[in-house]
Amino acid sequence: MVGLGIAGMSAAIGLRRAGWTPVIVERAPERRTGGYFVGLFPEGRQAAVDLGIADHLHTRNPEGGADAKAWSVDRRGRRRPALGFLDQPGGPAAVLRGDIEAALWQSITGVEVWFGTAPVAITEGPAEVQVLFENAGTGARYSESFDLVVGADGMRSSVRRTVFGPDEDYLANWKAMICAFQLKEQVPTYEASDSARSSPGWTTTPWFATSWTPWKRPLTTCSTRCTRCGCRGGARGGSCWWGTRPGA
Repeated sequence: MVGLGIAGMSAAIGLRRAGWTPVIVERAPERRTGGYFVGLFPEGRQAAVDLGIADHLHTRNPEGGADAKAWSVDRRGRRRPALGFLDQPGGPAAVLRGDIEAALWQSITGVEVWFGTAPVAITEGPAEVQVLFENAGTGARYSESFDLVVGADGMRSSVRRTVFGPDEDYLANWKAMICAFQLKEQVPTYEASDSARSSPGWTTTPWFATSWTPWKRPLTTCSTRCTRCGCRGGARGGSCWWGTRPGA
């Protein structure tokens, strides 16, 4: 498996159960944490049970249960009651990508993981796959052979690029960027269990209350070029969100 994310570790668990001896290759020097907000619906929660990670999975649904409030907030800060993300049928469990990965990490004990390693060439033979690896720290290269190679290394997959061709042949540019971050302190005038979203009309800005950190705020961007927030989107000349209307 190339990639120590949700897909790579899940595949390793499944293959090990089937009698394989999986190896996970990860470009980063260590396991990464954090990540985007995820809502686990019944199917997702059942998948966690099937993978054997449910007991390790920390969920972040805010305390308060039925008393937790969701708000729709307009540009002038006026609020009215609304349905929030966690009010949807199925009772989604709020987690971060890193929460799922942490639970999977605890369940792959015994699986060999090669950090700081990435494939640079993959050659399929009649009986095995030959993979040329590069050490991210030293640049040293070496080859290994495998019965199967699984590309689980994200949107800009090095496996797909190596085997099938450039990213541009397989990715569609939506000309937008999503930014998510955790606020360091409680938003004034809101309860810790409250959630909010902006009123329809120009952009979407949901706020999700979580149990470990008071607020998580994914931002769906407009096409405004960033000059103020210093995010990677603005630094690279891309799109970002900073509370301005599209075209402003």
